[in-house]
Amino acid sequence: MGEISPNSNVNINLKKNINVEKKNNIKVSTKVKKKEFPVRIGSLLGLEQVGQCIFIEYKDDIIIVDAGMEFAADEILGADYLIPDITYLKKNKNKIKGVVLTHGHLDHIGALRHILPELDYPTVYTTPLTLGIVKKTFNNASDANKVKSKIVNPDSDIIKLGCFSIEFVPVNHNIPETLALAIHTPKGLIFNSADFKIDYTPAIDKPADLGKIARIGLEGVRLYIGDSLGSERKGWAISEKVIGENLENIIKNARSRIILATFASNIGRIIQIIQNAIKYDKVIFLEGRSMINNVEICQKLGYLDVPRGCIRKLSADVDNMPPDRVVILSTGAQGEEFSGLARISRGDHTSFKLRRDDTVLMSASTIPGNEQSVGKMLNHLVVQDINLITNSELDIHASGHGYQEDHKLMLNLIKPDYFMPFYTDARLRYNHKKIALDMGMQEKNILMPALNGSVIEMYDDEILISKEKIELDTVMVDGKGIGHLSGEYVMKARKIMSENGIFALIFKIDSINKELVGNIQIESRGFVYSSEVKKIHTNVVEFAKKRYYELLKRKMSTKEILKSIKDDLGTYLFKILGRSPMIMPMFVYINRDVSGNYDDDIDAEDSLVGMTLEEQGGDYK
Repeated sequence: MGEISPNSNVNINLKKNINVEKKNNIKVSTKVKKKEFPVRIGSLLGLEQVGQCIFIEYKDDIIIVDAGMEFAADEILGADYLIPDITYLKKNKNKIKGVVLTHGHLDHIGALRHILPELDYPTVYTTPLTLGIVKKTFNNASDANKVKSKIVNPDSDIIKLGCFSIEFVPVNHNIPETLALAIHTPKGLIFNSADFKIDYTPAIDKPADLGKIARIGLEGVRLYIGDSLGSERKGWAISEKVIGENLENIIKNARSRIILATFASNIGRIIQIIQNAIKYDKVIFLEGRSMINNVEICQKLGYLDVPRGCIRKLSADVDNMPPDRVVILSTGAQGEEFSGLARISRGDHTSFKLRRDDTVLMSASTIPGNEQSVGKMLNHLVVQDINLITNSELDIHASGHGYQEDHKLMLNLIKPDYFMPFYTDARLRYNHKKIALDMGMQEKNILMPALNGSVIEMYDDEILISKEKIELDTVMVDGKGIGHLSGEYVMKARKIMSENGIFALIFKIDSINKELVGNIQIESRGFVYSSEVKKIHTNVVEFAKKRYYELLKRKMSTKEILKSIKDDLGTYLFKILGRSPMIMPMFVYINRDVSGNYDDDIDAEDSLVGMTLEEQGGDYK
């Protein structure tokens, strides 16, 4: 169990592991000492997508930093989101000393409800807001109550987890209580920036503790793991104060209903909007479960002090309010099909219909990949004679991530020996690398592992990308189920069905002589056009029946026969139609009664349905 202790002597106690000679540009050996054991940093999320889940390991001690989720890409058909593969951590869970969280966004904490039970609930170290959001992600209160946690004070606490000591550094993001981490290890100090930008006038938080960051940089940082988002944008990130002022002017002067869409996780923005709405005597209606949950957490923790009745869930009561007093705060800025704003745009919402001259604000940027769904939603909106305001017309959204000048300042304060751009895919990480090179950092000291599963090794005299790589699988959360992409045929099967449809054949087979009983039954979906149905189904029945009896003469088993028919039929259908559906041959054994007749009412004891979906999957691996 970790211990929390005052920070008064941290400079003296932790400085001993820093290689001071390297700060004076004295050349050091790159040779790893014989039998030297390294500190290992393994990436489970953050080198191929936005988010973070890493572990840091030294001998018998492991700490986990964040455990985010990734919204599923289009090719992962039907899956809700992806979570890190923790197979390695499960094998070593007796070494885990704790989970340290940087902030409450889902790309940093969204996988915890799946991961914590698998690891026997190691203690979580974080702030009140982040912990509150973590617990809300669990499906029920009983599971949430199993979470073991310790609240940290970033101004005074460090925590000791095995051989690691961790300081917390307040930084600015678009959610309060975001913390960078200074992780003191037996091989030197790792600085993990978390998601950050430099904001001297934040709307909710205090400015980032740049003095503490500078002090840590002077002590000597061996490795800087830095947020690379925003690294392609020139200049400085826009302050949340500017965004707040623009939103306040809109809310103040609006004479119509306001429908404002933003990320439910953008807590700082949500607090500003609600405070401004209350200031100008308006009532806030909330739409979206995550929006409602996060506002409730903010109220419980004292971030929001709102008069009773001024915040309500969106309902038909909104129609009884004067238009100039209505502010609807909704999810759906990314155009998700069933989100609040998307349903409002289509006229599908059960409690709210748009009126002419309503004002809709999009206080969010479009996540790459969502352009089509957002564009479709905006088209639905503009044809309804409403006032649409996006970030293109007015600064009503600011990124929570730094631009190039923010990154330069952080690199200059940290002055790391080694640097690993992180938290996003290759394009932005390589932009971040270029910034470091322009500032004079040597390329050999910038670590650019390509994929999740990569391991960084910290030795006394050098840090390198290990030859070892942890084999990771794609772990999908699909409804209430969790599956691994490798070894599963589900996604490949869904892809085939989505593109070419499905063709099922049911063979009724005499259980004694294996002769076919009656016609082969065919069902197809998404494959045969209505003008083709009769001809194709007839041809397929004749083809399959002929092939069945040819194979039966070879004394093959029923499953072997159907497997061969499946392959042959696939070739046949592609030849005549140029399409390759999923083909599912199935069979039912039918028993004859004592009179020699067949019983049409087949029950479980009289029949066996063969060729299960699992067996079908063998061809789609």
